[in-house]
Amino acid sequence: MSTTSLADAAVLLSAWEEAAAVPDGAVAATLLHRAGLVASVDEGLDLPLGHAAARLARLYADSFGNAVDAVLTCPGCQEHLEVSLPLAPLCRAPDGPDQQIVSEETVPGKAGPARDYVVRSPTGRDLLLAATEPDPAAVLLSRCVVADDGAAVDPATLDAGSLEALDAAAERLAGGAAPVLRSQCPACSEAVLADVDLAALLWQRVCREAPVVLADVAELSAAFGWSEAEVLAMSRTRREAYLSLARGAT
Repeated sequence: MSTTSLADAAVLLSAWEEAAAVPDGAVAATLLHRAGLVASVDEGLDLPLGHAAARLARLYADSFGNAVDAVLTCPGCQEHLEVSLPLAPLCRAPDGPDQQIVSEETVPGKAGPARDYVVRSPTGRDLLLAATEPDPAAVLLSRCVVADDGAAVDPATLDAGSLEALDAAAERLAGGAAPVLRSQCPACSEAVLADVDLAALLWQRVCREAPVVLADVAELSAAFGWSEAEVLAMSRTRREAYLSLARGAT
């Protein structure tokens, strides 16, 4: 499978157009597919979240650079902090298993007979389906957890301790799907933490870049009569050179 970064103008516009037409939960899988990092959107949706996050970080780095700039707000003094998130550590896929056995024997205060459960890492498809239901957490648990004999698990039959243990296992299996950006406020020295949504950050960047490319196409088409395909086939350097000519720059 060939891999193309979103720095390619034609790929960027195709990814932007296709991802704009799908539910939020399918945007990441769509971008990965258009860039050639998965063979299909379905394959992207079925990736464990940690593996999907690693590919999104790689795609962002290959397309737009090795760091993401962000603005955080200090919870203590409301100071705005400009921070940079290095992507290299996030490009490594989790090397652990995608499922884990959770035994109720280790759950504090467990009453009644103990059972073992098999917990698998959630996927984008799990999140997409759960988002359409009144109780997303229960849907995730029912999709990602089975009894050790393969039987389905009804979340309503689990006590609070078992639910907590299963949730904790699912979070561990998700790996780096939700990295945390850590900084310190220079004004009051308070620690500032923020969850990083790589899919949202990549999509925001694509949505900023796409109108710029469209404006370039419109301007060069008006100036020279070229088609969209002809403009998009140019390298960024050549496109910018022709834009300078069209604007009469020296």
